[in-house]
Amino acid sequence: MKEARAYLDTSILIKRYVKEENSDIADNYFHQAHRGQAVICISEINLGEAAVVFDNYSRKIGIDAKSRMQTMLDELKDLERSSSIEIHPVSSRIIKEAIKIVLEQHVYIIDAIQLETSAEARSTVFCSADRELNATARKLGIATVL
Repeated sequence: MKEARAYLDTSILIKRYVKEENSDIADNYFHQAHRGQAVICISEINLGEAAVVFDNYSRKIGIDAKSRMQTMLDELKDLERSSSIEIHPVSSRIIKEAIKIVLEQHVYIIDAIQLETSAEARSTVFCSADRELNATARKLGIATVL
């Protein structure tokens, strides 16, 4: 059986560490990755964006943002050791292609970077909790979970 290559955008990635609707999607891919049955693909931009989300949650619902961020980084480091995660750099090529997506699809640049990174990573599925982003991914020929 061929392993899944799942691109997790920030909206799904953080659900691994803050339980809410669709957390099961993140948990499922992380469990598969820990068993060597999937590779999780993310962009470096997800790490910065996750810090912003955790910080917002700390002010809204009182979570410890630093602790959640460290938990996430520790788990990602563990998965890196087993080659079950790929953290893609934001290259100038990705930026150039993302700008094209912005101008053609009218999406936020961070979303476009994630879509382009998903394509570069040759992910088999794009995972986002954002319906509009999923619709854009499908327009670009990228399979989605939701």
